[in-house]
Amino acid sequence: MKKINIFTYISLLERYLISEIIPILLFNIIIVTVVTESIGISFEQFNFLFNQQISFNDLIYLHILKLPEFTVISVPISILMTTILVYNKLSNTSEIIALQSCGVSLYKLLSPVINLSIIIGLILFIGNDFIVPATNYKAAITLESLMNINRESLKNDDVVYQELAKINEQKISNKNKYLKYLFYAEKLSNGKMRNVTLLMADSLRLKVIINSKFAALYDYKKCFYFYDGVKSIINPDGSYGEAIKFEKLMINLPNICQQFQLDREKLDDREMNIYQIYQRLLIAEKLGDTTKIIKLKLNLFKRFNLPISCIVFSLLGSAIGINLQPRIKYNSFSITLVIIGLMKIFEAMINALILSENISIFAIWLPNIFATGVSFYLLLKKIS
Repeated sequence: MKKINIFTYISLLERYLISEIIPILLFNIIIVTVVTESIGISFEQFNFLFNQQISFNDLIYLHILKLPEFTVISVPISILMTTILVYNKLSNTSEIIALQSCGVSLYKLLSPVINLSIIIGLILFIGNDFIVPATNYKAAITLESLMNINRESLKNDDVVYQELAKINEQKISNKNKYLKYLFYAEKLSNGKMRNVTLLMADSLRLKVIINSKFAALYDYKKCFYFYDGVKSIINPDGSYGEAIKFEKLMINLPNICQQFQLDREKLDDREMNIYQIYQRLLIAEKLGDTTKIIKLKLNLFKRFNLPISCIVFSLLGSAIGINLQPRIKYNSFSITLVIIGLMKIFEAMINALILSENISIFAIWLPNIFATGVSFYLLLKKIS
């Protein structure tokens, strides 16, 4: 049987460019990961070490667990730095000019790094969804156990859930919805709620008010049990009607129950994969929690935005690095810092505007769109 060698399909030029890029890229990933991780968690954890809250071995273990997250952060930055450095080096040695004089197009020069960034982006996407959330959760749980903290037993005050319902089976919108349930608990501790109030309504009016001293979730039936309370019937004119005392009352609230169960996991954005984010998004949409919907969508879009950043940064780095006037010298590291700084500021502004509901969630793509536009502008300018 004839062996298939994939390297025969890669041209000599592409192999040469890839061999120039990969060693520098790996070196940059290591350096940037170490720097970002040191800035991100080392100072705080060394403070724990000096206060004798965690041992040195535990500190090293926590760093290993956080390594995947900071590696993912460092890869797009490293791609940008590497492409600027490699193509600037080829420009300074006049290799790009020589290749163009031999009929090699700019597309041929860029295709290896673009293809490589696509592969890296896919690997990054998979790692960021399957590995990073799990290691982040493990790191958080480990640190909490070392500090004698149990996130599930943390007390919460003023627990509020609401559920919106459709009018005439139409889609929920700002103009076409009503509040079906409003659930409030004064305190939550170990899964049990105290001083609970539940308002139940239809599209026309408030119908029932339930007050109880205690309430607990019954997992299997997706319902709440209310204990030692009063069920008040509201008359059509808004006055209080019959008041029914009860020792135990079961109310089926599947959406609120599911959201309550998800909230009890206490996972933050960095500890959830795409499926978990999407699961919470579906429930938040049923409950009409606008703030949570926006935050979850923003987190979801960021997961897809990250691998795209690899492709965008490779294109931008190549466009900046290709210098057809070798006499013009510049520092690739300084340019990388400036670009990353501007991109992060731009992203922070976009995120703030999205969370404040001033712009659409799709504006999260603007930094990458802008960087791509700048890349094409620089490349077209160098071609002409």
